[in-house]
Amino acid sequence: MTETTTHSAPTLQEVSITRVFDAPRELVFDAWTVAEHFTHWWGPEGTIAPLSDIEIDARPGGHWKATIVMEATEETERAEQPFFGVYRDLVRPEKLSFTLGDPLDPEFLERSAQGEGEELVTVTFTERDGGTEMRFLQVGYLPAETVPLAVEGWGSFFNCLAAYLSTKA
Repeated sequence: MTETTTHSAPTLQEVSITRVFDAPRELVFDAWTVAEHFTHWWGPEGTIAPLSDIEIDARPGGHWKATIVMEATEETERAEQPFFGVYRDLVRPEKLSFTLGDPLDPEFLERSAQGEGEELVTVTFTERDGGTEMRFLQVGYLPAETVPLAVEGWGSFFNCLAAYLSTKA
């Protein structure tokens, strides 16, 4: 017996999240573009992003990379998740856009060869009642079933960002 598996063509998916932070717009923007800020919040709750693994060249055409580390527990082994990308657009302190790649994704190289590997993230920052409204949009070829997980994951990142900003504002 022969088993046949068919895959539908990937379609663009969007992850859209809006959050308001009780912090100045310049600080929220810098949290995304300055390694000394980025290290304190990048990653979901319970992880760290070591400053030694972060590179940020925040300018159009500049690259960035960071690794999220989940320390070992009694139930789990230590795990690392690297990310990287290239800045497409920066207008301080209003907007930034960058690609987001996952080099550990087994299908990443195949999708990249087809022009579908990296996600495009656009973040805008608007002054709002003494704070900052951040609009986050990720567009790319995520499998549809992972979009809710991405929303949940980014929500956890942004909880960490809010906690960090509360110590700085």
